[in-house]
Amino acid sequence: MHFNYPQRFCVAAYRKKTTLLVVSGLSVLILFGLEYSRLEENKISELMKEERDAQVVADALMKSINVKFIETAKRINKDQDVATKIVTELDEERLSKLEQPSRDEIARRRAAETVDNNQFEILETEQQLGIPYVNLDPKNPYIPKKRIVHLDLKGAPPILSYFRKLFPLIKVMGATGVLLEYEDMFPFSGALKNISAKNAFTAYDVSEILKLAEESKLEVIPLVQTFGHVEFALKHSEFSHLREVPGSPQALCPSRASSLNFIREVMDLHPNTKYLHIGCDEVFQMGECDVCRLEMHENLFLKHVKTVADIVHARYPHVRVIVWDDMLRHISQQAMLEINIGNLVEPMVWVYAEDIYRFVQPTVWDKYADVFKTAWTASAFKGAFGETLYVPNAKRHLENNLRWLDVMATQASAFKQGLMGIVITGWQRYDHFSVLCELLPASIPSLALNLITVTYGYFNSSLKEKFLSALSCPMQNMAYGSPFISLDADPFLWDKLSRCMFPGNSFFRLTNRLHNLETEAREYLDITKRQKGWMTSYNVRHNYSLPLRVDELTSDLPRIYHGMVMIARSAVDAMVDVFDNYTISEWIEQRIYPYIIELEQIQNQSIALKSVNHWPARPLPPLRDLQRLGVTLN
Repeated sequence: MHFNYPQRFCVAAYRKKTTLLVVSGLSVLILFGLEYSRLEENKISELMKEERDAQVVADALMKSINVKFIETAKRINKDQDVATKIVTELDEERLSKLEQPSRDEIARRRAAETVDNNQFEILETEQQLGIPYVNLDPKNPYIPKKRIVHLDLKGAPPILSYFRKLFPLIKVMGATGVLLEYEDMFPFSGALKNISAKNAFTAYDVSEILKLAEESKLEVIPLVQTFGHVEFALKHSEFSHLREVPGSPQALCPSRASSLNFIREVMDLHPNTKYLHIGCDEVFQMGECDVCRLEMHENLFLKHVKTVADIVHARYPHVRVIVWDDMLRHISQQAMLEINIGNLVEPMVWVYAEDIYRFVQPTVWDKYADVFKTAWTASAFKGAFGETLYVPNAKRHLENNLRWLDVMATQASAFKQGLMGIVITGWQRYDHFSVLCELLPASIPSLALNLITVTYGYFNSSLKEKFLSALSCPMQNMAYGSPFISLDADPFLWDKLSRCMFPGNSFFRLTNRLHNLETEAREYLDITKRQKGWMTSYNVRHNYSLPLRVDELTSDLPRIYHGMVMIARSAVDAMVDVFDNYTISEWIEQRIYPYIIELEQIQNQSIALKSVNHWPARPLPPLRDLQRLGVTLN
């Protein structure tokens, strides 16, 4: 059967109907998708247009807000500048009020203020400066009538040229006198000549010291020990028979009157003195010889003090006798009244710690007030918190002096004649045989802080100019906004006062260098000899170590050793204007030389350890000396 062309097309389409349906459907879907896409694009365009319109509105709004914010900020800053200026002017006015030409004026100004505001201001200032808080009366500070600086001359006597600088300095700080404790630095003569040290002052030196004190209007009170602490005399063979205990030169026997002969020589060179201090503190050995052991200790002590005082009064009737009080604290009131000690001597009550009443209880004060018409007190500016210190902790000494002002304000009224004054002690050694503690030039900042404190009855920022000017400190170099002292962070005052130019300032700065170098040297020695395991005493004793490790341990040795050598040489330069060569060499030997020796030993030991090339098998031979400890060596 034959088909024409149209027929064939229809037949083919019929046969391919499924395919045609599929193609038609796909065409419809494609057309529908294209239309839907066009509609979505239109919607998206409309949404984007709306978003752009919203962003334009938001930008305009934020621009308006920013303009207003900037204008407000400028107005606030302007107001703040005005406020700052007002506060600055008020601070300047307040600080100007703190400038104090006299104690009377500051007292009047304090009285004019309310107590609450005044106390708040002082407490705030003291906290900034690190000043210990003591509840002193801000409107009526207690100021001791006599303010005496104690100069302990045993072992480290300043040369005369230093006295010429020192006396005017302490006068400016408020001192009214000096207490000179010569010990073996006094120029004894005749049978007592051997008591004097080989570098003791001459009679001319003593007269010059007295003249310099007079020029600065400073009262001089000599101190000579007459009971305990007589090592400077009793150590010699010709005076050993005067000892209370044959094997110890600490205390003399009170039953031997010949022990009092040296008082006469001291008084002969101080003919114009109104006072004589006879010591009598810390009599550790008493009532132990064959004669003295038959009496009670308190009777022995009181009789000896009476004997000495009677000799002084008989020969020098115008002189008043002072005695340290510590041996009196435990003696009964009745025993003191029976011997009439109150008309013979004046006690000097000494406590160098912060808690005064812990050592001298209120009951002791009551007893003293009943026995004595008056009394003295004694604080410290150095030589009280460690036998081997080389610079004093100014904060601890300041608290001690502030506490004393509080105690004196409370106890003065109990005595018929009040309290005579305060002595700020500066011990040079703890006793005749002890090494040197803080030397005087390293302690001048502490002395200034504490002497000015007792001179004005308090210490705060109102005394800044007086304090810094007395020490010749460059005021313009003080950091703005930083306190002029920071006792909490800087109790030795190294950071704040190292640029000051007071007498002995170079030695004060040197102690700071020594402190830093000593800290490093101690750490190095501890690591090398104890913490690490290659240069211990065991390694050295058996000459057994690893050379590589020895090299590591000694890498810092030359630098530390060189630092110690250099600071020893610097010490000579820093001390030559204050002390003689004996004191300079003694201080260097005690403070620096031991480190040099230890460092040299490590150097020598390292050479020996590295010289070994072959080592024995373990175990190493036992140490024979262990046998005496009961250690079996088999």
